[in-house]
Amino acid sequence: MDFIQKKVGNSENTSFWDDSWLGEVALKVLYKRLYALEMCKSISVAEKMGHPSLSHSFRRMPRGGVEQENYGLLCSKVADLVLPNISDRWCWSLEGSQEFSVKSSRILIDNIILPKAEVPTRWLRVVPIKVNVHAWRVCLDKLPTRANLSLRGMDIPSIACPLCNSAVESTSHFFSLVPWLVKFGKKIDFVGT
Repeated sequence: MDFIQKKVGNSENTSFWDDSWLGEVALKVLYKRLYALEMCKSISVAEKMGHPSLSHSFRRMPRGGVEQENYGLLCSKVADLVLPNISDRWCWSLEGSQEFSVKSSRILIDNIILPKAEVPTRWLRVVPIKVNVHAWRVCLDKLPTRANLSLRGMDIPSIACPLCNSAVESTSHFFSLVPWLVKFGKKIDFVGT
């Protein structure tokens, strides 16, 4: 919701006190004393600005001190305000056009949530896609090795390598054994397949 902002038009659907229409903070937070004087807390901007005085919906006129000072600040803030003759609308701050797009959401998710790879993924077009995906999974250590399956909560009897029984079966251990396995013709058996 941080990336959705309300653009004020004719202000018929914008709350004077509750919405952040005149800056980053709602007016009820900035002017707590004046908000306490308000009888119609859900009054719209158009309705409030339609009267000659901002105090028309107050239960009493602001008295000296903080109330009077806040009232003067609020009046000066809205003194030159002109409401255009268009409807209020919502804007998406991640896109220059201010229209929502899946692409801008995807870029945000990719940049904030997904892990960053030190080296960008390079897909080779001449290599079959399954080979590209396999190489990508090897680089990210996402193969279904016994160590990875155990980390994901799968209950397996042992995480030791079934071929050598001397180390944990991990991606790096498995691929360090491949030349030895090819040389001696051993059968490779994956747990996850």
